[in-house]
Amino acid sequence: MVSTGLFTTSDLTTISRAAVLAERLTEQYFHLAPDEWKRNRYSIFTHKQVGRALHEQDVFAHVIRYKTRAGQPKAAQTVGREAYGVVLQDPNILAALLRSAVYDLWTLGLFVLTHELTHIVRFRKYGVDFFAPAGDRDKEEKVVHGITQEILAGVTNTDHILGLYERQLDRALKIQPEHPMTEVK
Repeated sequence: MVSTGLFTTSDLTTISRAAVLAERLTEQYFHLAPDEWKRNRYSIFTHKQVGRALHEQDVFAHVIRYKTRAGQPKAAQTVGREAYGVVLQDPNILAALLRSAVYDLWTLGLFVLTHELTHIVRFRKYGVDFFAPAGDRDKEEKVVHGITQEILAGVTNTDHILGLYERQLDRALKIQPEHPMTEVK
């Protein structure tokens, strides 16, 4: 990690390894086929790859949905097919780790990726509305957090991260930021 707020090569290696475990744990929880992530690929993007266009303040990551094009990397095999991606907000992740008493990118990365993969599974397999209104998104966020807790139960060091996120989620749902897609209450 460096002070630029972007992942280093070492950080990206850690994130890649966390992604492998997040995929396996999510597969097991949802009883997915062992080749689920090969058949239904997703991409992981960082701030360096997407720039300010997809930067979101106050989140560690978010899921995007896009149509594939000819010439795209292996992340999407069928041209014109709908695909999902996880946009990691490395500046936000690294800032949170700097504020923490323990720098643990592995655990936070595992949590974030498991959480976002759970969203992707729910969009693909359970018909959850990707464009749901704000109130429904808040409810879905709580459901996904609960599932993420179940998936990561017993995984070393995740209790601390899950507890922090729980407090942050409760706070965020009480204070609705102004956002074009957020319903003002």
